[in-house]
Amino acid sequence: LVDTDSIKINPKSDPKNPGLITHTLVFIQKILTLSEWGQNPHYFKQFMTSFDLPFYNYFDYMDAWKNTFLFQNIEDRHSWFFCFDNTFKKQTIPYWFVDWWCFYGPIEEILPPPIIEAFNTFTKHTESLTLCPTMLSFFIHCKLSWIMYWDYAIDESPQTIPSLHRQFWTKCWKKYDLSKCTSETILISLRSKSHEDQQFTLTKSQIQSTIASSSIKKELQDQIKKLQEALYNTPDEDDDKEDTLSEDNEKESSNSTINLADYDYFSQSKRKKEKPKRDKSAICMKSSKPTNYDRNVNIIAAIHYFKHLEDKILFMNSNSSRQVTIHK
Repeated sequence: LVDTDSIKINPKSDPKNPGLITHTLVFIQKILTLSEWGQNPHYFKQFMTSFDLPFYNYFDYMDAWKNTFLFQNIEDRHSWFFCFDNTFKKQTIPYWFVDWWCFYGPIEEILPPPIIEAFNTFTKHTESLTLCPTMLSFFIHCKLSWIMYWDYAIDESPQTIPSLHRQFWTKCWKKYDLSKCTSETILISLRSKSHEDQQFTLTKSQIQSTIASSSIKKELQDQIKKLQEALYNTPDEDDDKEDTLSEDNEKESSNSTINLADYDYFSQSKRKKEKPKRDKSAICMKSSKPTNYDRNVNIIAAIHYFKHLEDKILFMNSNSSRQVTIHK
């Protein structure tokens, strides 16, 4: 994820115990779609830094989103601070990321009243996107932050074998400046966005006309160069509003002496009895208890994994001119 510039990540340690990572800041910069990947999903790219396995493909990239944030410290008190970075631009959200959002993303119940009002305004004045939760679009649009924590739980239902699964909690970041996300600021930003979309459509039409009127190669190259210069010199209206958002979030959360995974700031409806009761200002989000659907998905994933592993071995050994027999 770091290698593809999809996230910026910054782990923070306990001041009294520097070896213990208590929370980690994650700023989401982009989510690569398959078309943005630029090649067959089974084809490999090389890491920019040295790793034991120097290659990764698109399936590895998807798995990284799923597995990276399952880190937990030895005291079971690590949490993740998430925020869409100010560099995150409008893009198509891949469907597999929606599945990620269902586990790691926030829910409406944890939002403070002013943010809920802004969310309702956003919902009324925007078109819902197919297979994309409105809450996800809202957090991207407003660059809101949230905190996620997970823990293990044992399900001991009657007449069934006890099962171990994960449960996820989220809460809002209390230091967020609520004045940045109100119904008024939402309406202003949506009007600005509508104007930008109109300008984009007009510019696109002008570009198409310019290219169509270019009769020779040199003339076409000159026109493209002018367009690139014009695009490069066009100021972004949102820069003045958002250029310090990520830095402010990172600075304030870094200076916080509060353990973001403190039980006083999370709540769960079905916690084990020995766990302290948590504040109801935060809501338990999801449980990763396996279902029949999950098992079927795991079978399919296993098939893809072995295919992926076979391709990786063949690819690596083709470079070293060695022959490998794959036993099935």
